[in-house]
Amino acid sequence: MNQRELAGVLAHEVAHIANRDLWIMGLADAMSRAVSLASWVGQLILLLNLPLILAGAAYVPWQVPLVLIFSPTIMALLQLALSRAREYDADRGGAELTGDPDGLASALLKLERRVGRVWEDMFLPGRRIPEPSLLRTHPPTADRVRRLRALSGPRRPVPPSVPLNAPRAVRVSTPRYGPGGVYR
Repeated sequence: MNQRELAGVLAHEVAHIANRDLWIMGLADAMSRAVSLASWVGQLILLLNLPLILAGAAYVPWQVPLVLIFSPTIMALLQLALSRAREYDADRGGAELTGDPDGLASALLKLERRVGRVWEDMFLPGRRIPEPSLLRTHPPTADRVRRLRALSGPRRPVPPSVPLNAPRAVRVSTPRYGPGGVYR
């Protein structure tokens, strides 16, 4: 990758950090696990009460077993959809941070060509995960690139890249503290 592309990828990852995506995805994972646990407990209770249900001493609406069976799957699909949405947000945040959405778009295309199918070839030789798939954590690269290019608007000449070791002006300021050591 060139410097523009590397800056775009790093800005994308910084956007994940700034948006607290790790915390959000951790919360979604905890919720998914809680739903799964509740589903298993509900199914166990339903199974233990099966003699009462068959004898007619207890009534269970037909929707309850369906909810208990399908809620973990639905929650997992929602978690994957959240992950894809967070990727779009990180793309936008990275493009805003660098001011160069085309750099990230170029990096995504490069990564797709070089790395995109390695995992599929390793775990599913001769088979492909269909496009689009609900089981992907990242949106399709073509959609991401299209959105990034829409952010850049009309094509402008690309400024020459700045060498990584070029000196930069850094403004250093000391924090201002008020009475009692409170930051103002």
